[in-house]
Amino acid sequence: MPQLSLYLKDKTLESVRARAVAAKIPVSQVVRLAVETYLATEEKKAARGRVLSFLEGKPLGGKKAWQALHKERTGADDCRS
Repeated sequence: MPQLSLYLKDKTLESVRARAVAAKIPVSQVVRLAVETYLATEEKKAARGRVLSFLEGKPLGGKKAWQALHKERTGADDCRS
C-alpha cells in the first residue's frame, strides 16, 4: 500500500492512539478506517441527493414531503427502543 504522511492535532492523535490500543490494531488502520467511513458517508449523501432530486415534482410529494416523512419515521423508530 502507498504511504501517506499527515499532521494531526495533539488531541486528535491521542484519541486515535487510544482507539488503536482499545481495538488492538495499528494507528494506521484506525486512520484508514476513518477515511473509508468518511468517504462512504459522502457517497451516501451524494446518492441521497440524487434520489431526492429525482423525487422533485413527482407524485410522491417531492423533496420536502420526503424529508417530513423521513423525520416522522426516524422519530417513530427512536421511540421503539
